[in-house]
Amino acid sequence: MMKAIGTIMYGNSIQGKTFMAAFFALSSLIGTAIIISENLADTSTVGILWIIVSCLIYMILHEMMHLLFIMIFSGRKIRISFVFPTVSVSCDELFTRKQFIVIAAAPVLILGIILFLLLFLLQDKYKFLLSILLTLNTAASDGDFLQIFQSLKYPRDALFQDRGNETAVYSEEVLNKVF
Repeated sequence: MMKAIGTIMYGNSIQGKTFMAAFFALSSLIGTAIIISENLADTSTVGILWIIVSCLIYMILHEMMHLLFIMIFSGRKIRISFVFPTVSVSCDELFTRKQFIVIAAAPVLILGIILFLLLFLLQDKYKFLLSILLTLNTAASDGDFLQIFQSLKYPRDALFQDRGNETAVYSEEVLNKVF
């Protein structure tokens, strides 16, 4: 029997909104400081168009990474929701804490490693764009980090169900029957 033991509110709670806004702002400021200090800015029209297109592609890849790991762990029906300026995925499946953390952390880790490697492998003319994408990678993962931090407050055997704007947390109640 499943027993609800909590909810991780990130879309509708003041604490969640505050954390996500502060995390996004701090990540953006750090990224901007690096770009300015390294004199990487490319403000040409073509450069700005590349940034916009690349950011949109990044957002799609980020959510696809969540989808991939949800499908690996569940195989259940997945929901995608668009609430400007965010896109999120959710599923009716109950995930272990480890699975839930992997699903939440996969995009920022995998895409972050790829972008970081590209920063060193590609020509200097791509460093500004890659720096923008690395900044977006961290800043736009604010909700993912919030979910990870909040999930660590629950027991190891807790089960998590991401509903899109909140995550329900359950525990299996073991009923001892005396025969």
